[in-house]
Amino acid sequence: MFNVGRITLVLILSFYSVITCSRPINNTYIEPPPPEHTPKENEEAELITLCLSGNLVAPDDLYNQALEDLVAIRSTFGAEFESIKHITFRTPWIVGSLIVGFNDATAQKVANGEYYAWDEPNKKYQVTKIDKGLVGSIGSVVLHFKGRLHPRRLAKLYAVLPGVRYAQPNVRIGDSPTIYPRKIESGITYLFRAAWGDCPSGCINSVYWYFVVEGDQPVFIGHWTPNEESQKPDWWDEANQNIEQYREW
Repeated sequence: MFNVGRITLVLILSFYSVITCSRPINNTYIEPPPPEHTPKENEEAELITLCLSGNLVAPDDLYNQALEDLVAIRSTFGAEFESIKHITFRTPWIVGSLIVGFNDATAQKVANGEYYAWDEPNKKYQVTKIDKGLVGSIGSVVLHFKGRLHPRRLAKLYAVLPGVRYAQPNVRIGDSPTIYPRKIESGITYLFRAAWGDCPSGCINSVYWYFVVEGDQPVFIGHWTPNEESQKPDWWDEANQNIEQYREW
């Protein structure tokens, strides 16, 4: 159960679209090399790949696959399902952004520009901006990075620095249309979701289109409008795994 102090912290950080959480540090975690090949030309394919791989930087081979898949799905089925040409992937957190919280003594050093323990990772992972707006009140800052970097990987790197109490993704708040991708043994599946009606709080209406791409061939599995069709289609349990995986990212 949340205590009063934690609830207060969550409310203050909502300005940055954050849900405060603490994650255990894996002591066997191996620090990745400096980011390369980011940002890539196609943002949507890069973000999908970043989530599917879980890597600090989206790997090129999976990026190329996702890019080809999206082009194939939209070119093959876009005329029949106009909406899928306009629905784009939305990450559950702000990519290339990280919230770092410090203990009181270290927060004061950060505020005074006297904290040097993060100089090397800030340079290595190409920090472009340090937002210190809340360092004086709750001891946290928001780091912004040049490339499209996975914030959970960044969190592992910054959580072990001296004086750091936590490091966590800058989580989005609200709901929206998106694509839910999921990697399977033979390729990638894509669940497109159109959504509307009070979406910042939680979209009331949704329409789904489910596709599987095996090799270079996109296959349309089915379409479902929950508000109009109470009976779930037989493929929904499989497609819903895409949503469940998205929530874990």
